[in-house]
Amino acid sequence: MKDILTGLVIILVVFLIGDFIYSEDNTCVRSEKEHLGEFCKCGLLKNQFDISIYIFDRYW
Repeated sequence: MKDILTGLVIILVVFLIGDFIYSEDNTCVRSEKEHLGEFCKCGLLKNQFDISIYIFDRYW
């Protein structure tokens, strides 16, 4: 069981690093009231699945 959890954590970390690298080249427009029309960096989760997780000045 411990090996499975370790593997899942490794997969999650690798995905987040890959998404961070992917988001360096991609931008999208923020749609919140306070930041309407502002451009920011977007990762796979925002582009493909439209999940808005805004951390570290980018959407993940």
